[in-house]
Amino acid sequence: MAKQAHQNRLTTREDGFVVEHHSVFDDSMLPPAEELAKLKEINPDIVTWIMDRTTFEQEERLKIAKFEFRGERRYNISALIFAFVVIIAGLSFSTFLIYNSMNVVGTIFAGSTLVMAANAFIKASRKTNNKL
Repeated sequence: MAKQAHQNRLTTREDGFVVEHHSVFDDSMLPPAEELAKLKEINPDIVTWIMDRTTFEQEERLKIAKFEFRGERRYNISALIFAFVVIIAGLSFSTFLIYNSMNVVGTIFAGSTLVMAANAFIKASRKTNNKL
């Protein structure tokens, strides 16, 4: 973990007005070495305590990341199963319509089911790509 910097810039072309926003934050779990040395002068056991807390915090961050990943994966699998069931139900209904001599309606229903399923998958993949 280290310092991370972000910069946002907004420019309007008409009058040359520019807004810039810079933010820098430290995601390190340990204080700088100089601060640790000063703290050690005050209390010799404080560095050991800080190192133990840092290890604990890192383990907790990893647990949270794993939990979030599992939840997202579970949601994605549920969505795929639901989409499969909807597609099969739509195609089964269109087969039923075609079997009962409603060829035009059954064909339109099957085509619209496939188009809507493809559209849903394309939107989901775009959402996932924008997330990365």
